[in-house]
Amino acid sequence: MNLKVTQGLVAVGMAMSLAACGPKLQSVSGTDGAEDPDAARRETISVGVNLSEKGFSLAGASSYTMRLEGCASGLTADITNANPSVDVYKFDRDCLVKLTGFTYGGISYVSTTLPSGDPFTTFANNDIATFQESGNPANKLTVVVSSQLNNPITGTEAVSYTFTQFVAGAAETIAKTVVGASHALSVTGTDAANMDITGVTLTAVTTGGAGEFTFKVDCLVPISGTGPNYSCGSNDMTTLKYVLVADTYDGTLEYSEAQSLFTSAGRDVLADDQFTEAPGGFNAFVTGPNQMHNNPNMIFVIQSGGSSYKYFNVDVTKLTYP
Repeated sequence: MNLKVTQGLVAVGMAMSLAACGPKLQSVSGTDGAEDPDAARRETISVGVNLSEKGFSLAGASSYTMRLEGCASGLTADITNANPSVDVYKFDRDCLVKLTGFTYGGISYVSTTLPSGDPFTTFANNDIATFQESGNPANKLTVVVSSQLNNPITGTEAVSYTFTQFVAGAAETIAKTVVGASHALSVTGTDAANMDITGVTLTAVTTGGAGEFTFKVDCLVPISGTGPNYSCGSNDMTTLKYVLVADTYDGTLEYSEAQSLFTSAGRDVLADDQFTEAPGGFNAFVTGPNQMHNNPNMIFVIQSGGSSYKYFNVDVTKLTYP
């Protein structure tokens, strides 16, 4: 930064001039008197900005708008995909790059401000918000702050947001007997993952009355690769995790709730769990809540990449008698 300082003398309460009392003082600059036009640029850094989808199919937003705010220096800036970087001062403090909207798949999404919405609160790392299609609040994407500017600016950071689909799909019924002649599982799922439950087997009941199930989970496209690292689309199946829990969410799982399920639970898809029978997939071995008859409602969740989820409402139809 080119800082120029001019030194001089001021006589206070004296009628005589002190200009002749010493040598003439010169202007002082950072370059021995010669101004350096590049000095200011050397005191700033250029930070890359990125917005992409994280999940079963990685893709970037076709356009986005962000805003640099909060800097102690007073610096502000508007950022778009046309200039995917922002210049900031080294050592500046409290700077935040805030995502305000983006376009993906030809649809424009904005940060929701509805009473039931979930906007960003801090814009710090791992902060989560819900963005909705302009004019269509039912179509939502979950956005996570993957990396934010350091405080103070260090010169090594980048700004990155990721988004993932997390939308419940239409209900369907698996036509397979589960716990009795007339019993089936009712399943609803999201479009975020490229897999579906296609078969269910009740294998045992625990001493606590919990059902032990095997779910047959098919990839919706033919798997690729060689064992043990078969892939469903862009995902190595050995990197997937799954969990079955009691439905205490009224049938609708929020993104943060799905995340919390895998902090202390979740089973990895092992090599022996995979099968190649077309189209290929894996078997999930799960145990439901105790007293299956009194707790028939469950949620089955598949995690991908640590941040993308597909969930299913799994309901055991209760046995009834005339």
